[in-house]
Amino acid sequence: MNISTAIFIHDYLTDYFYNSEDPISPPGVKNKGLLESAVSRPFSSAGGQDAFPDVFDKAAALFHGVISNHSFHNGNKRAALLSTLYFLSDNGWLVDRCDDDEMFEFTRKIAAHEITENREDELYEIKHWLEVNSRRQVKGEQRLNFKELYEILTRFGFSVFEVGNLLEIQKDGFFITRILKKGMYGREEYDQNYVSRLRKQLELTAEYGVDSAVFYGNKGAREELSEFMSIRSDVMRRLARI
Repeated sequence: MNISTAIFIHDYLTDYFYNSEDPISPPGVKNKGLLESAVSRPFSSAGGQDAFPDVFDKAAALFHGVISNHSFHNGNKRAALLSTLYFLSDNGWLVDRCDDDEMFEFTRKIAAHEITENREDELYEIKHWLEVNSRRQVKGEQRLNFKELYEILTRFGFSVFEVGNLLEIQKDGFFITRILKKGMYGREEYDQNYVSRLRKQLELTAEYGVDSAVFYGNKGAREELSEFMSIRSDVMRRLARI
């Protein structure tokens, strides 16, 4: 999750509600600095240690930051919820052990600072609720041909060189790893498991701030956001009215 993904999610919501009774109006970012703070907070450190060590700590920090910083002109509650659902999904968790009423009330209480009496306990309460209401899911990667993989890796600053039937991956002039050049002419696709292992090896996963929207581009993210909206559209509409 980074600022580009957060803005993409907000823009998606703006398009989704454009012709509805609850449009996001005015749309857009109100304070880019506060938005940057909200989305980078989950990956911050304290005393040389990860300030938010596990995925639910990070999800709670993201939810709390986006909903509290009011970085967008409108639609902050909807953006916070959808960003959190997307972030958890990208890390292999699906928030589906609650009904619409429970999810709405949970989000409303966070926005109103009513989730706990002591504000210092808000992050813990958010984390606990997300843990209780989430289950593991299999998060699929996409198949990639060499051209697609090459374009992605170069976008992240890696260099790729042909070495016989292998491809050598370097960064800043340093050797990182070698991978197979799939097919006789490098045209065969890398399967999902291969892509998943390579992403972990190169630290291009959500754990390092590179979610699927950032890695693959926004096409896959839009499809996933549409799935969430088809399931939780009632929650989003109710949030628009408070």
